Amino acid sequence: MSQNAPAPEPDGAEPAEPTEAELLAEIDAELAAERSATQRAGARLTGAVLLIGGIIGWIAALALQIDKDYLLAHPGESLACDINPFISCGNVMMTWQASALGIPNQAIGLAGFGIMAAIGSLMLSGAHLPTWFRWARLGGMTFAFGYIHFLAISAIYLIRALCPWCMVIWAVTAPMFFANLAHQIESGDVRVPGLLGRVLRHWVLLSLAWYALVILAILAGFWRQWLAMAGLL
Repeated sequence: MSQNAPAPEPDGAEPAEPTEAELLAEIDAELAAERSATQRAGARLTGAVLLIGGIIGWIAALALQIDKDYLLAHPGESLACDINPFISCGNVMMTWQASALGIPNQAIGLAGFGIMAAIGSLMLSGAHLPTWFRWARLGGMTFAFGYIHFLAISAIYLIRALCPWCMVIWAVTAPMFFANLAHQIESGDVRVPGLLGRVLRHWVLLSLAWYALVILAILAGFWRQWLAMAGLL
């Protein structure tokens, strides 16, 4: 018998307690099995959301840039999206919030949505993205999602006007953010325990809930205008 062979446990001895590392490995294995069993934001699905949302957002940002260039060249003119005093692209894009970070929001949108569309294409192709890149993607989408909240609150409650192209950008940013967050939770990049993790993986429902909140905010913020349009005020 080899001298390095472990000695057999005596009869009736209790098995050794698992180490902390073994317990963590077992927990990680259980979480991974759960994520794979009920995956809601796979790489290709998330890539499709980023690609489609990026294309739509890029087109909206381009339309805003073209409209702003037109207004700068033709002061006093109106745009096709200037429907009335509170549904108007022109009234919004000429405020300080349109360049709150020192550069036009349209330029940020053209760059950001273009990058996200390219990342979506990579994910659809099955390319393996390094960890730092995945965290950068989440950071970019988190910034975008936070920034549109600033813009939405400003438009509804401070500027008191709604820009149709801006609302298109709000609409595509929400599912892009929630799908990406759900994907990174399921892939193990972001560790969110228990119930919160399960809730955050339902990115479609979260996007719909966010749409409902924005619609309620718009209805409340422009209540008198809606009544006037309906002839009730």
